Amino acid sequence: MSTSHPLSFHGPGWHGEAQTPVVDGKYCDRATGEIKLAADGDYQEYMGPPAVDILIRSVHIDTVECSFRASRSFPMETLLCYIMKVVGKRKLELDSVMATTYSIRVILAHELTPEQFSDIAFDMANGVWDEVE
Repeated sequence: MSTSHPLSFHGPGWHGEAQTPVVDGKYCDRATGEIKLAADGDYQEYMGPPAVDILIRSVHIDTVECSFRASRSFPMETLLCYIMKVVGKRKLELDSVMATTYSIRVILAHELTPEQFSDIAFDMANGVWDEVE
């Protein structure tokens, strides 16, 4: 997986508890208005908007417990296009797909093993890094 891609963009980290961006290791405490240092290990950080939240699940009986979630700093259209390429290439049966500006939800209905589900979900979320237009 490459560290840069022409379509990727910088997505700030989000402080999980404070629900606010972390910039240069600091965040704004919305309750007090105070700028606080985001100490290592003191909080959970994840990518928030403008990154796209990807959730992949399955409704097939063999993989109904499988789930994969990731955030990626790409335009939603780029991610959705790549995910649909994976669906087409692997001839996957879908239950549903939903996409908004900051989220993509893919529900698979294909018969898979849990290992196959993991490989496919990983490819859907990360394969875009290897795509160059």
